[in-house]
Amino acid sequence: MSMADALAFDAGSATREPERPAVSAVYAVGQVLPLRHSPLGSLRGLSGALRQGVPADVAEELRDPRIGPAQWPKVLARELALTLGWAARRSRPSGDGTATCPSAWDGTGRVVVLLPAHGLTVHVIRRALPFALCGVSTSVVGHESDRKRILRILTALSAPLFGLRAGTLAPFTKSAAEAVREASPEDLVVLTGHPSTARKVRGATAATVLGATGGCTVLTGTDTERLRHTGALLREHDRPGSCTRFAGWRTEPGPDRGADGGHVWLREAHPSAVYRLSGSLETPPYEHHGYTVLPCDDHGAVGTLTGFARDPVHHWPGDFLI
Repeated sequence: MSMADALAFDAGSATREPERPAVSAVYAVGQVLPLRHSPLGSLRGLSGALRQGVPADVAEELRDPRIGPAQWPKVLARELALTLGWAARRSRPSGDGTATCPSAWDGTGRVVVLLPAHGLTVHVIRRALPFALCGVSTSVVGHESDRKRILRILTALSAPLFGLRAGTLAPFTKSAAEAVREASPEDLVVLTGHPSTARKVRGATAATVLGATGGCTVLTGTDTERLRHTGALLREHDRPGSCTRFAGWRTEPGPDRGADGGHVWLREAHPSAVYRLSGSLETPPYEHHGYTVLPCDDHGAVGTLTGFARDPVHHWPGDFLI
């Protein structure tokens, strides 16, 4: 996660979840894990962590070293609020806002989460913690140089205030390659990384593989001057190598136009998300050619991160939709 990502979302807006029917089919929860796995028992812990605040020592253990101590509590609160919103939607007995199609994985095995070299805490919260909150055994592994850091993060997230069952979120003790080789056909492998890594992983295991492989964000809209201004602000906080790296803006064809080349442009960019300059941050996210389009204001702030990292190539449905 880049500094731009940290600044692009107001933690106070984290609980705003669009309820419009047009969004529910694409951005419903339950797209990865069957709804019989419930995070209901974790709601109280997550809610308490948000209401009371994460203790300073725990927050510091979780802090991304690229984000300053003053900014980090807002970023952590944002992630926990979005996770709580996901857990609440998934726990609704009515099934409102839940996926109506079969989940991508049947939930009979365990989950192996492969981390990238950046944004470790945010990626653990978005791609590993939800499975563990649902009681599914989840192992996490990254680059060998990050092994100690990952252990500290998982230990901090296993603190009682987060409501996890003991042992559901743990580091994998061997290498990432061994984790993939040992995965069984009943397991799920979730990876964040380059598309070529996803292809290699898929070729090395019989497990279900879901990849979040977008490598940038792009900005679209209809007003060239607004795009130029907002693009400059996003570029100020850009961080090369991050999945939120700003790759530029475009007025035409734009994600809301017809079949006039936008599909080719998006596939070539392969973004983690499309930021769309909008009149209101309350505008729901929507899908365009398989990618998530998020409402964005002139300062580069987005209204939600639900659906971020949706990947039409390697099939991660987007964050906070498990």
